[in-house]
Amino acid sequence: MKIRILEALVVLLVVVGGYCGYRYYSGTVKPAKQISEADNSQLTLFEQVKPSVVTAVTESSAAVTSAEAVQEAATVTAADMLEAAEDVNSAVVGWITIPDTHIDYPIVQGEDNDFYLHNGFDGEYNYGLGCPFLDYRCEGDFSGFNSIVYAHNMDGQRMFADIALYKDESFFLSHLSGSLVLDNEVHDVSFFAYMDVPSTAPVYDTAVGTDSEKQEYISYLSETAMYKKDIFIDETSHLLLLSTCTLEYDEARGVLVGVIE
Repeated sequence: MKIRILEALVVLLVVVGGYCGYRYYSGTVKPAKQISEADNSQLTLFEQVKPSVVTAVTESSAAVTSAEAVQEAATVTAADMLEAAEDVNSAVVGWITIPDTHIDYPIVQGEDNDFYLHNGFDGEYNYGLGCPFLDYRCEGDFSGFNSIVYAHNMDGQRMFADIALYKDESFFLSHLSGSLVLDNEVHDVSFFAYMDVPSTAPVYDTAVGTDSEKQEYISYLSETAMYKKDIFIDETSHLLLLSTCTLEYDEARGVLVGVIE
């Protein structure tokens, strides 16, 4: 009788152990593997379509950061800058690069703010890795007052995870420049503020049209910023905001704010 009970317990333990192993694999190991494979595939694609001017930025010395110097270093004509990326996805609207970070990505714009949360640059589902995208309500050529770009904060410094580095003031102050490649021009981006805000914060308002609304928005940025650097901004400026999830609290967002030169 005791032997049968022991055998039953052994069988039960094997079944429970197998089930727990299956749950762990399907819930943790498999998703991580899928995201890693999707990330590797997407990074390979990015390298294939990256504008040559971006390569000039990332491979040049730290002194070569101005738009003028970048353009001198580029080996492509203005009309060719996003051509390779457009051949893969006509929804591409730009390419964002921040030196000393992993942020070196194309920016797409969908018909809503949901599609590229789950799908990659090629438009295929990529297990929630997504692709950096411009708010569908913003001007596709970044000519509006504020252009908001979103991407996930993923493990392994993927997508916009490095935005969280700006929570450190010393990192913020030493990494205040980036570049934005558009169809026919390269722009410096001068970052001047880092914000820790909820997902419903006024910073995500894209209907900022009048001069008074723009001034109110600028004042809000200054008053809300965790860190900031004094820089001249007015209602004629073109702001770039890079937004990602952070973990300070539920629905927390980190937003790096710059002005497109």
